[in-house]
Amino acid sequence: MSSKKEKQKSGEVLEQEDVLQALVIADSFNRKFLPLTAEKPRVLLPLVNIPLIDYTIEFLVSSGVQEIFIFCCSHADQIKKYISSRWSNSPCIITTIVSETSTTLGDAIREMESKKGVLRSHFILVNGDVISNVQLKDIVETHRKRFQKDKSVVMTLINKRAKPGHRTRNKEEEFLMVTGAQERVLNFQRLRGRKKLKLPLNLFQEHTSMTVRHDLIDAHVCVCSPRVVELFVDNFDYKTKNDFVRGILINEEIEGNKLFLHVLEDEYAARVSSLPLYDSVSKDVINRWVFPVVPEHITVGGYSLRRHNQYLAKDVTLGRDCVLEEDVVVGRNTCIGDNTTISHSVIGKGCNIGSNVRLENTYLWDGVTVEDNCNVTFSILCNDVIVKARSTVREGCLLSFGVTVGPDITIPARTAITRRPLRPIADDDDLNDPNIFVEGDVPCDVGAVGVEGVGHVWVPDRNSDGEEEEDEEFRGPPLGLNISRELSYFEESESDDSDEEISPSASPPPDDTALFYSEVLESIQRTVEENVKVDNLILEVNSSKHAYNISIKELNQLVMRAVLDLPHINGEVEAAQLLQVMKKLVKKLTPLFHNYFKNAGSQLDCLGVIQDHCDTNDSTLTILPKFLLLFYEADIIAEEVIIHWSQMLHKSDGQNQQKVLKMIQPFVTWLQEADEESDED
Repeated sequence: MSSKKEKQKSGEVLEQEDVLQALVIADSFNRKFLPLTAEKPRVLLPLVNIPLIDYTIEFLVSSGVQEIFIFCCSHADQIKKYISSRWSNSPCIITTIVSETSTTLGDAIREMESKKGVLRSHFILVNGDVISNVQLKDIVETHRKRFQKDKSVVMTLINKRAKPGHRTRNKEEEFLMVTGAQERVLNFQRLRGRKKLKLPLNLFQEHTSMTVRHDLIDAHVCVCSPRVVELFVDNFDYKTKNDFVRGILINEEIEGNKLFLHVLEDEYAARVSSLPLYDSVSKDVINRWVFPVVPEHITVGGYSLRRHNQYLAKDVTLGRDCVLEEDVVVGRNTCIGDNTTISHSVIGKGCNIGSNVRLENTYLWDGVTVEDNCNVTFSILCNDVIVKARSTVREGCLLSFGVTVGPDITIPARTAITRRPLRPIADDDDLNDPNIFVEGDVPCDVGAVGVEGVGHVWVPDRNSDGEEEEDEEFRGPPLGLNISRELSYFEESESDDSDEEISPSASPPPDDTALFYSEVLESIQRTVEENVKVDNLILEVNSSKHAYNISIKELNQLVMRAVLDLPHINGEVEAAQLLQVMKKLVKKLTPLFHNYFKNAGSQLDCLGVIQDHCDTNDSTLTILPKFLLLFYEADIIAEEVIIHWSQMLHKSDGQNQQKVLKMIQPFVTWLQEADEESDED
């Protein structure tokens, strides 16, 4: 009888050990998202209208994790309240653990050890701001098998392959890693701006082959053996995971503990650890690099997905002549006014955007109001922000919760504004402390926020720049998003030097450009003559682009030029014959044009090439209105872009521009009249 009970008891223990657990660290233990995190924890900040922690939990649940512990420090009450409401019906058990004293990852793990029996076996350690579509089951199983053979295996680090310069690489976390047989980690060093590193001689003496890697980013996900908790408890100088990795490698000969590496190739994994990465990861989600983690699948109520990555939720109101360009997400119950243009931006729910507004690479959270005739570029506007009429918010600005600016004001680039003034924040300050805000009524600076504005400029403390590496987790990057990604296409096309060659430092040598053009021309000719699939043509063009380091703007221009030059390879063709040839080309190559001329900027590039071609080829000029009609009817070039182009030609005094304008004016007039008739109907 007793033996039966013992067997039953051992079976229960085995069943408990088989439960896959995860420890989610819901505190970053740094100040990189200040002043936003003074009022809300980072894991609850929305990324594409979804709190960051939802992505982390969703990825763990889809990987078969059965029990999740969420470790909270700052703003723990907000996190507990959200988890209990949002994940109350989760398929796995989710428990929040609160600590008021932990200030590092090491403290958090040591705190978990004090709760005996919570982490019972191997577990997944992950930060609460990780976005991933990785399936962890196979990785965990490989880790367990290694551990069964060798009890000295303590951790499997999960890294993502990403070459230097990749948009999801964090410059503050650049590292070099050396691995040996079976991806065992032999050496790990943070670069910290250094261009030369020294490797220990014993590595070469003890290992016949090694791999030295600088093409990895830390996914901030790892599989841990039970021994990990003990090691953190025994070593109080382990504050971060990097401290742990260095300590294991340094003491390897004495203690014999081993680390292994798993490299993600096709899967996606990135941590939103800075504002530039917030921008990069948002764009990746919108562009569906994290599939199946895409907006319409993981948002309550979902989105309707349109062409050019336009996501519209329910009950969205779009004004007359408003333009949504590519990579735009609009939350439910949002209203957008007339003649407003939005590109590469995320709009939260319940927002009101006025008329004649331009939003570019901007993140509007819930309940934001932007009144008429405003411009906002590369900025974050938190919940309930109001931008009064005729105001401009320049690139890299952060307008925190409830701020009001304007009217008739320009917020300088990289300005952070909070509704209540913040006192200087030290590294060990508790963000839960209400005294973090300056007491009493402090008058707003009208010069900074406008006559009707409510808010105070926040200046980050730069005193920590000289700290040692151990304290680098507390450093913050300069304010602002990844503003080097691109400029406004309309501004770029209208600039005085738009017809000039791109500077040598930013473009390939002329020989490479000529070679790329000749390859594109040959590929298009072969596609037409041999009836090759256009998808294959696009692959060839993309391969040539990477081979010759061609920018996307140059690619758009050279593809259009090749199409225009193709009929004239054996000599200039008369207008009547050219029109028939162009009809066949447009019909055949429409998928090519849709692939490259996705937004207003690329379509303007296309029209600029057509304009230049008219200057050297009378046949092209003669058929220009009918050629534009072909592009318009095939949805290659939008009506708004053609009208905008004609307005640009109106402003120019050049003889060629006026000649083109005269030729297209009847067609443009027809477009405008047709639009007016449609509005009347």
